[in-house]
Amino acid sequence: MRPLPRSSSSEDSLTPSSRQALKNQVSQLLLEPGFEFLLMGLIVASVLLVVAEAELSRTGLGQPLQHLGDGINTLFVLELSLRYWVASRKARFFQNYWLDILSVIPLWRGLRLLRLLRLLRLGVLLNRRLSHRAGPLSTSLSLQIGIFLVIGLILIGGTLAIYQFEGNPEGSFSDLNEAFWWSVFTMIAAEPIGAEASTGPGRLVTLVVTLSGLTLFAVLTGIVSAVMIERLRQALEVRLMELDELCGHIVICGWNRSGHLVIEELQSDPKLRQCPIVIVAEFVETPERELRKVDRSQLYFHTGDYTALDVLESVGIRQASQAILLADSTRPRSDQDRDARTVLAALTIEKLNPGIHTCAQLLDRRNDVQMRVAGVEDVVVGDELTSHLIATSARNRGLTDILSELLTVQIGNQFYKLPLPKSWVGLTFAQGSLRAKQDFDAILLALERRQEGGSRVSLVNPPADTKLLEGDLIVVIARHAPPNQL
Repeated sequence: MRPLPRSSSSEDSLTPSSRQALKNQVSQLLLEPGFEFLLMGLIVASVLLVVAEAELSRTGLGQPLQHLGDGINTLFVLELSLRYWVASRKARFFQNYWLDILSVIPLWRGLRLLRLLRLLRLGVLLNRRLSHRAGPLSTSLSLQIGIFLVIGLILIGGTLAIYQFEGNPEGSFSDLNEAFWWSVFTMIAAEPIGAEASTGPGRLVTLVVTLSGLTLFAVLTGIVSAVMIERLRQALEVRLMELDELCGHIVICGWNRSGHLVIEELQSDPKLRQCPIVIVAEFVETPERELRKVDRSQLYFHTGDYTALDVLESVGIRQASQAILLADSTRPRSDQDRDARTVLAALTIEKLNPGIHTCAQLLDRRNDVQMRVAGVEDVVVGDELTSHLIATSARNRGLTDILSELLTVQIGNQFYKLPLPKSWVGLTFAQGSLRAKQDFDAILLALERRQEGGSRVSLVNPPADTKLLEGDLIVVIARHAPPNQL
């Protein structure tokens, strides 16, 4: 009997670039706030099912609920498997999700109560949303929400755990109502009130609830200082874990007074509006006030030297899609030193992630040579560009308004670069200009063509008989992004 041919998995049939693109899409889905809130709902449902199973198992009606709970547990196994697949650092995945892994192990259904700890992430999301919408005045309110969330989790977890370990129809914890009030009074009094646990796990639950009463209620009553509250806020913060999970994000290295304008412009583009942005610089104080007009829920600040290898790796530069290097002004340095740091950072970034698109701001055009050697795609010299705009405006009066419109996504027409549509291959530039107006209501401005050796050259307004070749990129002016015609 001939053996059946071995079929390869769908992942094995993917090219490395396609596999990475699929990982990027899955990673972005896992970071969506809507997906996080869906997980929170499943966590609450699974915990309630554990309680209902324990209550109805005495009457023999808990079997259907067990099947439903097993189904939800399977969803969590799938979710954790996807997170492991897209994780760039497998060891960090186990460090961040070991409690969640324990909660899906089918040894004892009570382990699912550990999922309550994951609800802390919901507190962080609420904190970030409030900080963005209400501004700095919402900080204390956000912290209070976080503290109340921790207290609520301990009360619910203590109630369910003591009921699981000590529940007995004829004992002290005969029902959930009694277990709940035991948890409340024990936390307030910081000692067991009403009943005492008789098992080892029950005593451990009593210890946790008692210690929680000693600390958290002290925070609420003001005994603990503001420093301790700040430490609690930092303890609730999961930004390091989120940075490890980011993929396809934008990294901004350095900061100056034009940084907030760059972020405003990026978030004005519909394609980049939900793209996470990581800002890394040697901040003395993060520029929260300058960023009042942007969506700060998509911003991540990291204080450190962006020329250092470990700092760049900590902000996920290997998984980033774009890097923007600003002439850093967070420390008093000369223009030459600032450009030198920009060049060093560009060399390191291109070495760590050769496929990244890098745009660098220089103060001196003479340093452009090192940038081109490093593989930086775009270099902007601020003073030089400003001088050109002023001179152009002087030669063509009233041109500033037109240039301002073209250089911003927020109003009117903008520049767009896209692959040459297949149906345009072989046309002349003049014919392509007509097709651009007919197909996209756009103006064809330039071509970008690959030369021998892999470098690209830009052809701005080439002769009318220039042939459009396969692999060309076209630059157009349009009110909206033209659809991809590939």
